[in-house]
Amino acid sequence: MLKDIQRNLLRERKALLEQWAYASERERPHLLVRIMDIDEQLELGKSKSKPRARLPKRNVV
Repeated sequence: MLKDIQRNLLRERKALLEQWAYASERERPHLLVRIMDIDEQLELGKSKSKPRARLPKRNVV
């Protein structure tokens, strides 16, 4: 399921980049913000999917 979400985000990002290439100067900032939001979501997805190394428990004396 996570892979499907990432795949959809990448597809949307690619479409937005194509729109940005031909967009007017007024539309570009709006498209860029949407692209950056997608990038942020993709980064969050990567950090959630990576298994974290567990630290050994310490005995408190």
